[in-house]
Formats: sequence, C-alpha cells, structure tokens
Amino acid sequence: MAYLGNRNATGENNSFKILDDLAFTTTFNGADSSTVNVTDDTITIKNHRFLTGSRVTYTNGGGGNIGGLSTGTVYFTIKIDHNTIQLATSASNANAGAVINLTSVGSGASHTLSVAFDGVNKKFVATHSGGTKAQMTRSAQLFLSHNGVIQRPHDTPNPTNGYGTDVGSIIVFASAPSSSDSIFGNLVANNFPTFDITDNKVDTFT
Repeated sequence: MAYLGNRNATGENNSFKILDDLAFTTTFNGADSSTVNVTDDTITIKNHRFLTGSRVTYTNGGGGNIGGLSTGTVYFTIKIDHNTIQLATSASNANAGAVINLTSVGSGASHTLSVAFDGVNKKFVATHSGGTKAQMTRSAQLFLSHNGVIQRPHDTPNPTNGYGTDVGSIIVFASAPSSSDSIFGNLVANNFPTFDITDNKVDTFT
C-alpha cells in the first residue's frame, strides 16, 4: 500500500485520559528519618503533587506527631522539588520560605497530608493514571466540569472566570472550589496521530 512521507506517529499515545482526583491524600512514614529530615526540616514524598502555598491538613495516622506538627492541623506546603516539601504555618509564610522547625520524627507509618476543596485552594496539579502529570500546553486540552457545568478555559494563570493553567501541569480556578463542589475532568493529549511529510515523495508503491 502506498503512503506519502513517513509512517504515522502517535506522539505520546495519550489521546484521552480521565484526570485523577484534584483533592487527594498522601500517606508517608513519619517515623522514617530518611523521609522526615529534622536537619533540613523537609519531608520526602516521591513525585508528590503539592505546590508552594497548598493548604493541607496533617494527621499522624494514629501514631505520634512529628515534632513541630500537631495532628488535625492545617499547614501550607513549600515545594522544594518533585520529591521534597517543607511546611509553613500560613500561605504568606510559605511564599516567604518561613518553614516550620521539625524537631523529631514521629511514630507510625501512616502519617498523611491532605489537599481538599476547602474554599482556599485554587491551584491543583493535573495528573492522570495515578500520578502522571498531564503535560498540557493549552488550557483547552482540559475539559472541566464544576457542579455539572463545563468551565471556560483561559491560557493564563490568572483567570477571571472558569479556569486557567500554569507551567508544571497546574490548574488554576478563578474561584476556589468548596467542600460541597463536584469537579470532574479529562485531558486531551498534546499530540494526535499525524502523518509527518518530510520528503514529499512516494516511499513505496505497490
């Protein structure tokens, strides 16, 4: 069979994905000194989805508190890198880098940090398939339903309505979702199947 140019390519083969829940809970071992670093006041969680300024609730999972933290208390995360965070007592402290001093590891392996629709968090990392970042380049690649209403996309991190996007696969809502809100979304891939015509000739003909 004849074809022009190169064979078709599927890009990342990711034409349609259901987004992971934007509100989520991460569990970590609060008794592990390689996870809770009291020297650097950091918590290591591989491929975490926290942003600087994310409002989270900490629990000790039935164990003992990490020194400097109290179970059931709200804190704000500081993203150091994809695997490391610190905690602050307020969003302004998080943005200023004023971290909580972690004085000791806790006890128990089921400590949690939870991001919720709480009327405060506007920014969420878009992932699919259990943590793979969405890698969107335009807001219109996302279809978001907020309480059954499709939201308008904007290619800006400061939308006045609907939602926008920022670098790092971040969704930014114009208004922070609350606990009673229902959010659902899907991702259309960066690349669709295409024919890349580079040599402009018939490569084979039968």
